Amino acid sequence: MEKNSKKFMTSEERIAYRRHKRRMRRIQVYCELALIALVVIVSITLAVTHIGGNKKKVKVEAEEKQELSVGAEKESEKEKQSGLKVSNDSVDKKVEATENTEIEEEPVATGGIYSAKDTDKTVEIGGDIVSQYGILINNKTKEIVARRNATEKIVPASMTKVMTVLVAANNIKPEQLDEKITMSHEAIDYSYAGGGSTSGFVEDEEVTVRDLFYGTILPSGGDAAAQLAMYVAGDIDSFVKLMNDQAASLGISGTTHFTNPVGFHSSEHYSTPYDIAIIMMAALDNEICKEVVTTKVYNSTATNVNPEGITISNWFLRRIEDKEFGGNIEGAKTGYVDESGSCAVSSMVTESGTEYICCTAKSSSSWRCIYDHVDIYKNYAK
Repeated sequence: MEKNSKKFMTSEERIAYRRHKRRMRRIQVYCELALIALVVIVSITLAVTHIGGNKKKVKVEAEEKQELSVGAEKESEKEKQSGLKVSNDSVDKKVEATENTEIEEEPVATGGIYSAKDTDKTVEIGGDIVSQYGILINNKTKEIVARRNATEKIVPASMTKVMTVLVAANNIKPEQLDEKITMSHEAIDYSYAGGGSTSGFVEDEEVTVRDLFYGTILPSGGDAAAQLAMYVAGDIDSFVKLMNDQAASLGISGTTHFTNPVGFHSSEHYSTPYDIAIIMMAALDNEICKEVVTTKVYNSTATNVNPEGITISNWFLRRIEDKEFGGNIEGAKTGYVDESGSCAVSSMVTESGTEYICCTAKSSSSWRCIYDHVDIYKNYAK
């Protein structure tokens, strides 16, 4: 019909008809192009949004890593650490299937000077606390104020070093603190092989026993801890036995066991938040230990390598000093391996003079770990 219709069209009608056909074709083409352009724009927008989100995530992670590096601590970038980082697989590369098995919740000890008990006022730690494990103890009344998985198995990482200095302090005389010790290749290699943090001392440097105490806690020096252990017990294995004997005397040997004085990860190196808090409780009662764990900045004695000594810091104490939570932090020790997450044990004295001990584990970063302690003290300490 269309062909027959065209046959009887005038010249003007044919021209108009062709113009109409061309116009319709252009409209069709423009519509198709517009649809294609719309699809392209939507696709680009989705891609940019996705890339932007990834960039934002990367930026946040980069900023957190930059914060973690503040303070001159040399941390392995396997864990965001607090003042400490150690290798997770150099000591025990075989992780047993039972490694992550939690210790069944048991009633905490109620006897002895170094113990704490639940009361009808004990509450579960809630709110925005990130740490998966935690405990807050009133050290005056020996009561557990707040808890979260407090008697479950954790990897103590460098919180181990509180036990290290406690055992060392219990096995030397005060006059030995100024005795000179030469940093040995064995101690430095022991820490290096395990991926431990360093104190800042070097091989063949002549330091005092006192320097080793501070080097173990403030910069979380694995080399200082190893050297201190060998000085006290002759060798590391003998010192570790003393550590486990000390755990037994504190009544925590059923849930705490050590394999090294540094905090290297091992399936047989474990504790609980409650037990670490008890170790801190005992350390605060020891004059030497309390002096060390409550020191913010220390300048070592003059040595044959550093005539003016070296300056080392407890970065937990320095990072938390400007936070508001109704008291003052006394002492602290941080820790980190992949299995533990960022962890810490600290003590705080309220404005009214009450002392509290807090231990947390498995936080997301060293800074978040500090804020967890701030929030726990602020919300639960009175």
